[in-house]
Amino acid sequence: MINKLITSLFCLICTFNVSSAQDVITIDNYSVNGFGQVQLSIEGQEGKYYVLHAQHSSTFNWATSMTIGVSGTMVVSESSQAYPLEKYSITAHEISNPDDYDGDGIDDITEFNNMPTDSPFNPAEPIDIIDGSTSIPDAETFMTLATVNNVGWAPFLDDQLYVKFGILDRDTPEPKVYFINSNTYTIHASFWNGIDATVSGDDGSGEIVFNPNVILPSGVIGTYSFNFSFGDAKNFEATQRTYELLVASMPFLQNNMNHFIGQNDEDSHLENYAADFEGSRIDVVLESDVFAEINYIPFHEAEGYGFFKHMQDLNETPGSRDIVLYDALPNSLPRVGGIITSVIQTPLSHVNLRAIQDNVPNAYIANPLDNDAIANLLGGYVYYKVENEQFEIREATLTEVNDWYEDLRPTEPQIPVRDLSITEILPLDEINFDMSSSFGAKCSNVATMRTFGLPSGTIPDGFGIPFYYYDEFMQFNNFYEEAQVMIDNSVFQNDINFRIQRLKDFRRDIKDAPMPQWMLDDLQSMHDDFPEGTAVRCRSSTNNEDLPGFSGAGLYTSKTQYLDEGHISKSIKQVYASMWNFRAYEERDFYRVDHFMAAMGLLCHTNFQNEQSNGVGISIDPIYETEDTFYLNTQVGESLITNPDPNSVPEEILLYEDPLQGGGYLVLRLSNLVNPGELVMDQVYLDQMRDFLTVIHDEFSILYDVEGAEGFGVDIEYKVTAQDQLIVKQARPWVSFWANVNADNDLGVTAIVAPQSSSSLGDNEFVTATIANQGLNNMSAFELELLVDGQFVESITTPQTIQPFDEANFQFSTPQDFSITGDYSITVNVNHPADEYENNDTLNIVVSKIQQLDGAISIEELEVVCDDVVELTAMVTNHGETTITEVSIEVLVNDQVVDLITTSVEIVSQSQESVVISIIDGLQENNTIVLNLIEVNGQEDDSFINNSGSTTTNLDSDYDTITLTINADNYPQETSWKLLDEANEIISTGSLENDVEFYSEDICVDYTSCFTLYVYDSYGDGICCGYGEGNFQVFDSFGNTIVINDGEFDNFTQEVFCLDESGCEITAEVSVLNASSSFENDGKITINATSGLSPFLYSIDGGLTFSDYNIFDNLSPGDYIIIIEGAEGLCSYEESVLIQACEFTTADIEITPVSSVVSTDGSIEINPTSGLSPYQYSIDGGQNFVSLNTFTNLPVGNYNIIVKDASEVCVYETGALLQVEDLIINEINYKSSETFNPDDWIELYNPKSTSVDISNWEIRDDDDTHVFVIPQGTEIEGNGYLVFVKDASDFTSVFPDTPYIGELGFGLGTSDEVRLYNTEQKLVDEVSYASEAPWPSCANETGNTLELISPDLDNSLAENWNCINENGSPYAVNSNELLAEVIDLELITIYPNPVNNILYVNGGLSFYDIEVYSLLGQRVITVFNVNQIDVNSLNEGVYLVKISAGNMTTTKRIIKF
Repeated sequence: MINKLITSLFCLICTFNVSSAQDVITIDNYSVNGFGQVQLSIEGQEGKYYVLHAQHSSTFNWATSMTIGVSGTMVVSESSQAYPLEKYSITAHEISNPDDYDGDGIDDITEFNNMPTDSPFNPAEPIDIIDGSTSIPDAETFMTLATVNNVGWAPFLDDQLYVKFGILDRDTPEPKVYFINSNTYTIHASFWNGIDATVSGDDGSGEIVFNPNVILPSGVIGTYSFNFSFGDAKNFEATQRTYELLVASMPFLQNNMNHFIGQNDEDSHLENYAADFEGSRIDVVLESDVFAEINYIPFHEAEGYGFFKHMQDLNETPGSRDIVLYDALPNSLPRVGGIITSVIQTPLSHVNLRAIQDNVPNAYIANPLDNDAIANLLGGYVYYKVENEQFEIREATLTEVNDWYEDLRPTEPQIPVRDLSITEILPLDEINFDMSSSFGAKCSNVATMRTFGLPSGTIPDGFGIPFYYYDEFMQFNNFYEEAQVMIDNSVFQNDINFRIQRLKDFRRDIKDAPMPQWMLDDLQSMHDDFPEGTAVRCRSSTNNEDLPGFSGAGLYTSKTQYLDEGHISKSIKQVYASMWNFRAYEERDFYRVDHFMAAMGLLCHTNFQNEQSNGVGISIDPIYETEDTFYLNTQVGESLITNPDPNSVPEEILLYEDPLQGGGYLVLRLSNLVNPGELVMDQVYLDQMRDFLTVIHDEFSILYDVEGAEGFGVDIEYKVTAQDQLIVKQARPWVSFWANVNADNDLGVTAIVAPQSSSSLGDNEFVTATIANQGLNNMSAFELELLVDGQFVESITTPQTIQPFDEANFQFSTPQDFSITGDYSITVNVNHPADEYENNDTLNIVVSKIQQLDGAISIEELEVVCDDVVELTAMVTNHGETTITEVSIEVLVNDQVVDLITTSVEIVSQSQESVVISIIDGLQENNTIVLNLIEVNGQEDDSFINNSGSTTTNLDSDYDTITLTINADNYPQETSWKLLDEANEIISTGSLENDVEFYSEDICVDYTSCFTLYVYDSYGDGICCGYGEGNFQVFDSFGNTIVINDGEFDNFTQEVFCLDESGCEITAEVSVLNASSSFENDGKITINATSGLSPFLYSIDGGLTFSDYNIFDNLSPGDYIIIIEGAEGLCSYEESVLIQACEFTTADIEITPVSSVVSTDGSIEINPTSGLSPYQYSIDGGQNFVSLNTFTNLPVGNYNIIVKDASEVCVYETGALLQVEDLIINEINYKSSETFNPDDWIELYNPKSTSVDISNWEIRDDDDTHVFVIPQGTEIEGNGYLVFVKDASDFTSVFPDTPYIGELGFGLGTSDEVRLYNTEQKLVDEVSYASEAPWPSCANETGNTLELISPDLDNSLAENWNCINENGSPYAVNSNELLAEVIDLELITIYPNPVNNILYVNGGLSFYDIEVYSLLGQRVITVFNVNQIDVNSLNEGVYLVKISAGNMTTTKRIIKF
């Protein structure tokens, strides 16, 4: 309690005597720079130094800066705001014989050179940096000393970066300033003890906080705020002395330090000291303004329409027309209509980059679902707009949504340029900028940067693979036809989940597909040219990135080919497959980019491993929009920048183009992965990056022909390698630049500049329109058309050429008569035959002939408050041309004039402003109130028809007073309070003065509301009971006690109260998910309180138990009583709901497979076996329902079946995998024994009931040159086998009666691969085996074979193979495990499926033996003589259920969720 014992301070008169060796210098010129700092010109001399002195007050003169002299005219300045000239003096001193300004025994030059250890104007003794410093000469020193450390006694410091300071003997002639290493010392007392300092009286202690995201009007980025401990307010003299002593030892400041006062002392400052600060150079900021709770951060200002969806499952994929609300940032995000997050993002988060790229609104909104205006819109169509200070969200119609997206999409298909004329892989040094149509922009841009003259090694060397290779690969495997069939499928178009899965399958097909041999040879030759022992980075480079209106950033995949991964074609195919990533497909589809003209090239270069850091740099500042800066965002090691780990904070730096400005850079945010104060990007790399970004920006602006275009910037990716080399590995135009370009050829009407609405419009007005070239090519010979009030007026054709990013004004020659007061609709159209984007070709505005001076008044709101006072809000609207600066309003009550109000306003034309009026006199039980606008700007206006507004009211009121009383402790000045309403709006605040024992405050409130009262103690020990017996109470207007608090708390306490029952009203929406069956406990209740005073507690058992979580799951069918308690238990809500049992649990699905991936001859037939008819059927996830149960003409895909029955209690959902008729590699003999030698053979199994024609299919090992073509006419029967042999003689010698096909023409190795391809060269099945663990070794020279335990298991997994039968089992069942035997499958059904808890078995018998196996073949459950089984303990996934009864066995698949 040391602070509480200091009761008064004595401030000494403070002047400092300068050395007698000084000379006072004549100041030749006085000026102020753009930062507000003084610029004093003198004639300087080399060999001297100059000290600037400021007369801060009549009793306080102190040195403010020291400058080393140069010969000739020089400028002397200081770090704070400029004083008038008469406040300054400059003295000259000899460097060879320096003075000692601060009298500490160390001369000025030594201390100047030894900063931060010393300071020429600070008599404090030098200290080691581990303890702190006596000056902060630059931002780096500040970062070294700064910490982020949340402390309970100063909540305004939470999550702030700050440096503690203390000033010994502040009010004496020898003040000693210390900047404390705040990583070493948490409190000031520890620091003083650490340096053995003696403290007497006030130590002038406090903190200096860095606010990196504040941009001053001067353009300075980042401010510093100094506060006294606890945020105390002190008188002007003490504050001024502290401020000037600090800034004198912080020469790096740019007039960007202010004084911060905590909320608890704001009233004290405003009432006692604020007037003294006026006109001073100390800018005071209050906690309520600076560190107020952040409830809204606009990240990308835009507007949009869509379906408002709460994305609670991060794995769910939203649609392109969804406005999404996330409570956590998703790992990836496709195009959406708008974004709200309840967690704070970063400017370069992938979510915000997505918003910038698509130009959709994106904002952080705190607790959005606590806002009824937001929560009530969920599940419907909305309009959403993000602006700088506010957001708007409202209900929208489907028509509005459809019109919006139709306007957004390009009006014509976009055909990417695809040049297939380059048919060879080329070194990067043979690729230039103009070859992007053959290699993609990424590859050609990197190749082009190698010509910019950057230091050797800055740009990677390597190769480019042209589009020709992708096209040949796609044709070789018939993938274009497969893609066309896929895209034409209506289910693919309608069902997003089907589309996701089908694209995934297509990518798998591409990865597994063979390559032509010539292509394999070329790729191998390229790979061989890389240095031996290096991994190769294979990076996507397409022709559908950086298109007008379509950036394509982040859509495609890159892959590193490591040394042990075999042929590089594996990585190349993975990159090719990414052309069909879900997000990539969705983006191309939205922007009408032709999927089949889209092509993939590759940039291949040596991979950089164990990098020190990586980052994104932009050659402009698109985040904070500062001038002459570069933006850098750097992460340690290989951590992602665009989607960092939640606990990994990247470093943000603004790099000044001028290295001399502000030290060359400004740290916006430090990384949390390095030591406090340490930079991820060292100074040497920052200097290099400045040079690199300058060159790269200038060169690409020429190449892209956008020199001087507003908003153009280059986005680069960089790394610092393990060898300390700064690498630039990618460059592309910044995404928002392309977002504003909609087509190569695009003219738009951007403005109608004349005439403008005014009072002077006449009968001879000429319309002038601005036409802008918003494309990339010159545009000329276009037509302009004018319509007025829908009637054609004139058409003109101009030969003028408008260059890209330029605009021109065009005037129509036909005069228009706008002389009559009113509105006129003006429409201008621009037409050009080559224009590819029509949505900006028309502009319509309304021009009005208005009065010169015309005000209007209306009554907007009225409330009767305490003591029968009527408070109303009058809205004054300016319909005239002249700005309204003053209004006189006559107030009539019941035809009697009761008041005449004249007030100042500032209402520009066509805007409005509210005026609050309180009425006391003339009121009766029932009243008519009239407001007359009798004067505007001191005179009558030009129109009287809108100068009056009226309303009626009685004096019934919900308002009355409450009384807050506080019995103070011994330190009342520490106590303050705040009263908030249900909307968290502050109703009233107050604080106690020193020496107050009893405090009382009457507050007028709405008695139908609930309130939250906060009482604070700045020291953190409450108001009872260590230093006095304090408490507080609240009484209603009848004297009843509403709140009583004993005063025992820490920093604050909270009391919630309601004044009557109507204030307790809670409304809620309760949603019910019914149980999947009468036996299942998988029902769910979700409760959303839509109004009332939080926090809420929820109960579903009538109030027996409560939870603060509003979702209840794992519920059985039955009745539930919902109760919500709010306002700390004062208010409640009750509702009864019913969870019903789903009786619709089973259906038979019959699937007819397709003959090939390019065929559409598949079908699905759905036959419900439970539920109530009639039924409705969907195979596209519920997007469309029909009454017919058979779907034909289907291609391959995993169809999402939903069936609705008549009961509408639940739906039946399952999946139906429609695939090409497949076969299974079931048994392999790769090395026979000497005593039993049939030689190598392979067995295939057909799991379907129908035969499959496998004529001309191929069998291969791991060598693509080893190919066996299956003879024409070969079929494999349903549930049958085929054996293929290497040597017919050897095989028949031991299996004389076993059918076979052969000979293969090649043998199998002990570690090899068996692959089966159909006639379209699609991989049907493959097994890569080995003779060592984890594969069974029992088949290696033993006479036994590798046998798949069951065809139902995944044959790619070693665990599912074994040596089961002696000498193998060609053309026969391997094992009875998990195989179907003699049983009528119609007799046994299982339900529900998918299942959560209990799985039921129903059939001809009462009990069964049940075994459950994972797909790895592991038996996880065994039970006997049952008809149900509890699978709750199983993880989510697919399982095999073996059901046995006597000699009957069947196997079924289940999905556990």
